[in-house]
Amino acid sequence: MPNVELLQRRFERERAARKAAEALLEQKSLEAYRANQKISEMAKHTQAIVETAAEGIISYDADGIIRLFNRSAASIFGLESAIGTSIHHLFECSDNLCDALFLAGEFGTEGNSTNSRELVGLRSNGRTFFAEVSTSRVDQNQSPVFTALIRDLSKRKELEVRLSQAQKMESVGQLAAGIAHEINTPIQFVGDNIKFLQGAFEDIAGLIELYDQLAEAVTSSSPTRTCLDQIKEQAEIADLPFLREEFPSAIEQCLEGIERVATIVRAMKEFSLPATESKSAVDINRAIENTLTIAASQVRDIATIETELDPSLKPVVCLAGQMNQCFLNLLTNAIEAIEQHCESGAGRIKITTRSNEDSVEIRVEDNGPGIPAEITSRIFDPFFTTKPVGKGTGQGLSFVYGVVVDKHDGSIHAHSLPAGGTTFVVSLPIHHQAASKEQTHANSAH
Repeated sequence: MPNVELLQRRFERERAARKAAEALLEQKSLEAYRANQKISEMAKHTQAIVETAAEGIISYDADGIIRLFNRSAASIFGLESAIGTSIHHLFECSDNLCDALFLAGEFGTEGNSTNSRELVGLRSNGRTFFAEVSTSRVDQNQSPVFTALIRDLSKRKELEVRLSQAQKMESVGQLAAGIAHEINTPIQFVGDNIKFLQGAFEDIAGLIELYDQLAEAVTSSSPTRTCLDQIKEQAEIADLPFLREEFPSAIEQCLEGIERVATIVRAMKEFSLPATESKSAVDINRAIENTLTIAASQVRDIATIETELDPSLKPVVCLAGQMNQCFLNLLTNAIEAIEQHCESGAGRIKITTRSNEDSVEIRVEDNGPGIPAEITSRIFDPFFTTKPVGKGTGQGLSFVYGVVVDKHDGSIHAHSLPAGGTTFVVSLPIHHQAASKEQTHANSAH
């Protein structure tokens, strides 16, 4: 009997333990179900965010094979899907450069989103476009997973081109009166010389007619005394010695005036090139000379221009139209600084170019009041200006910084002396950085 009671108690304990285990299992199962539901909802939510994001989102493995390609990415590249293909196929770069950009950590370290970088993307129809790309990396099960965020810059680039062209046309408009004066001066003395030549030709034509009459009189044995007297009188009217002296000078002045007008028109044509995102090799010295030509009337009564342009300067691969605008903005900035500080005609602006190993340097120096130390760090900020309201937009130096630094991987800085005077130093790589890197990686592959 005691054994039966013992078994009974053991059975009750085991049954209670089983019920507790079943209750715990049911609780854990419910918790697991709820957790699974939550994970599923979060996955759906995350997927919805990824699919509806305005930026293209691409995830790829260590071999560059795409594992995730969201709806915006499909729209940007014009593809239904790119999963299973190489990310190299989406951009205009060599395999070596793409590996360096997307796989070798050039964009950043694990877990850190990188600064934006512009690359050239390839659409399914073969057209190219500028894309802003940033990547990040995370290690999962000791295998790296990469994510690239893609933003189509086509519309922004179009707006930048329009803004650049508008700023250029604004500059041309501001210079128009001075340019008209520059053209009017040579045109005026060309016109005066042509009138002089016209009157002189009429006198000479009369003299030639009398010579013809004399020749006829001599041939017919008619009296020639009257003809000779008339010729002498007409020769005195024409003043042949004076004409012999002045004709070459008048013609030379006409040619100089025409060449001056042609130079101004040519400079205006090159300066006013339509804005474009296509880079080309540019003669920086010539671009500076064109800028000085069209701004001559603006400078003449304010400052003396001195140039030291390195004749061995190599062409720079850049945006020609925007670089012209940069030089004009720097020149205008120097002129305005001198106007506030120097007496009329006492200003001095010196422009220097020189070659470095893989870059060119442009220095624009003026003898204006200088830049106060407390605002030096802000002069390239958009809309920052020390001018009175309505006198300046604060976009001139900001534009220069954007073109030199952001679009050409160059540098610009300014320094002033305590006694006055400011020097802006611009450094431009001879070849655009992306092109140089691609060539470097290509060479290393051989």
